[in-house]
Amino acid sequence: MAALGRATGLASALASALAFVVGGWTGAAAEERPAPGAGFFDAAAVDDPAFGRCAWMGRSPPFVFQENDYIRGYFEPTNLAAYQQALPRPFGMPARPLIRIGFLDFYDMASGPTYLETEVAILGMDGTQPGWVVLTLPVTNGPACIGGRDLFGLAKVMRRISFVRAADRYTGTLYARGAEKVDFTLTVTVGEPGAAGRELLRQNGVYPQFGLLNGKVLRFGGSGTPLSELAARGDFQIKLGTARLDVSPDPTSLVNRLGVGAPLVGHWSRIRAKYSIKPL
Repeated sequence: MAALGRATGLASALASALAFVVGGWTGAAAEERPAPGAGFFDAAAVDDPAFGRCAWMGRSPPFVFQENDYIRGYFEPTNLAAYQQALPRPFGMPARPLIRIGFLDFYDMASGPTYLETEVAILGMDGTQPGWVVLTLPVTNGPACIGGRDLFGLAKVMRRISFVRAADRYTGTLYARGAEKVDFTLTVTVGEPGAAGRELLRQNGVYPQFGLLNGKVLRFGGSGTPLSELAARGDFQIKLGTARLDVSPDPTSLVNRLGVGAPLVGHWSRIRAKYSIKPL
């Protein structure tokens, strides 16, 4: 986020829940940008002619986050061969493979545009450190898209996204390129997820997120602080629940190719903290 320094305190602990973009950077020429990973990522066209371009579009203000909310669902993989293929070098298989799908709404920015983001990530290992390897990060803002690709090696693309809130139910929808057909919808319904779901979230909820830029692994967030402890601080809210994923029958959809299986746990969260983010 320009030269604003690392997020500290709560923001650092929560950094893996957020988007990672930079404003005001001229960037490299398109042909110089590294491909986001060498594994099984969203290789679809970056721009969406029906929605927008993944580009700086002039000088962008620095991105300083202030408040956002998001939903995430955790799922069993059904195709371990595809899962292993999805991990670009140098990432390795974890003891328990997991798929994480989320929708984030950055609706209150101290600086920079508001936008929506969708995340599809899988758990991987960077040596002995587990973390979330991003396979695709569709966004609704051009500078947020190009910043993530150029500076953090994240597979951001421009797509239409919606995020709907209702009583005890939150629904995010990602649209395929063309902005008309639904790619997939994630619904989190607030309720008791059960002991197994709580334990899975405790163990895996705050691992760092990985980027891969020119073969270098970048880490974002991941303090290891349980989400329940973060919620006790007051700037972070969480509601646990169950997750459901509805996917279009399109065989080219990344989530269909990856093989997303049974839902394990879901949650809605809200963060209120001013910060910018730099990779570790």
